[in-house]
Amino acid sequence: MNNQRRNYFIDKKFQTQFIIKFCLIVIAAAIAIGISLFFLSSNSTTVAIENTKVTVKTTADFILPFILQTIIVVTIFSAISVILLTLFVSHQIAGPLFRLKREIDKLGEANFGANFQIRATDQLKDLSHSLTLMSNSLRDKMTEIKHEVSQAEKVIDGVYFENKKQVEEKIKRIEAVLDSFKGI
Repeated sequence: MNNQRRNYFIDKKFQTQFIIKFCLIVIAAAIAIGISLFFLSSNSTTVAIENTKVTVKTTADFILPFILQTIIVVTIFSAISVILLTLFVSHQIAGPLFRLKREIDKLGEANFGANFQIRATDQLKDLSHSLTLMSNSLRDKMTEIKHEVSQAEKVIDGVYFENKKQVEEKIKRIEAVLDSFKGI
């Protein structure tokens, strides 16, 4: 069975916000580095030879164009790397969340056949395991209740008393509720 998801944008809103937040961190860091270098170098001077002339400039004026070019290039490459990395990481979070939510909805409809298994490479494996244990425990308890109702019916069948019809009706209603649970 191929467990590979083809669509990397499972939850577009979550994943887009996740990517934008990390890209803003990269851009903010690049701006902070540029501003820091500019202010740290503004009180010093640099002697440079430009077109065979010796010139004296503030270090900030001399290196600012190089700093800006470097920051722009590094920011672009960093942003692309961050976009790709966060897309893949968010995919490993959003995909399992989407799948687990769908299975939890089934469980909410009393379907104990819900399957909480996710890919081994995805995040949230512990949550998946806990949900599986919970579903199995609920299924076992519902099976036990069904068994006890069945045993109560057998006891009632062998006994005669005045309110027997009312008790049998109540048991039928309990059975109807129990029968609405799927996967038992």
